[in-house]
Amino acid sequence: MSIEMGKKAILIVGHGSRYTYNKNIMLLQKERLEAMGFGNIYIGFNEASKPTIQEAMSSIAADGFEEVIAVPFFIASGLHMTRDIPPKLCLSEGQREGPVNVDGRTLIMHFDTPFGDEPLLAQILKERIALASTGDKPAVMVVGHGSRLPYNKEIISLNASRLSTMGLGDVYYAFNEFNDPKIEPVLEEALDKGADEVLVVPLFISLGDHLKNDIPPKIHLVDGQSYGEYDHKGRKVIIRYLLPIGEDPRLTEVLAEKIKRYL
Repeated sequence: MSIEMGKKAILIVGHGSRYTYNKNIMLLQKERLEAMGFGNIYIGFNEASKPTIQEAMSSIAADGFEEVIAVPFFIASGLHMTRDIPPKLCLSEGQREGPVNVDGRTLIMHFDTPFGDEPLLAQILKERIALASTGDKPAVMVVGHGSRLPYNKEIISLNASRLSTMGLGDVYYAFNEFNDPKIEPVLEEALDKGADEVLVVPLFISLGDHLKNDIPPKIHLVDGQSYGEYDHKGRKVIIRYLLPIGEDPRLTEVLAEKIKRYL
């Protein structure tokens, strides 16, 4: 069953990456939304991938649409969301709604927010952790990108707190860069407290440089490993490195609910 879109277009805004993973995740979201009955769906990337946000906006204008629902497939706000992306959507500083000029045409823009504060996200993480864990005394470390702005830290700590209230035992959070605490001291703390297994949960959309190259050595794994044994002060512990969350189909449902607010 198709959903009546009229002259409204949907723009899924992605981060972009020199790897294909992020683009593939965006295409997957587009396909799933189309299977739900949504139409007029475009994709635009902030950097590294094509089409760019500007190219997508030009296509939307050229195709005759009058209104744009821009939904960021981001976990948290940050410099990209507050500084980089708005002008690419032809928005003025601080503007999220209203008329914008795209290639000489006036369109009505709706720029939604990232999904990291959705309660469903913690439930998704809990289920992924439960499937992966085999230890008698596991610890969970939720890992975020980090940001010079406070939003990423707030979202990562929020989801770690929600997981803790779900009865998962020792739950920590850490950051790859910019914010504290960093990954290495948090892992050391969890191991010093006696964890026999640490589940590292990257709260990222997709694989990329950070997940493939930066984080593995910080958790005593090499690129490509999702599991390893580590000798901590004469005691063998298991490190499990979970996949990013972007492929989970329930996130498409979150996008769909956001879009429906504007229809």
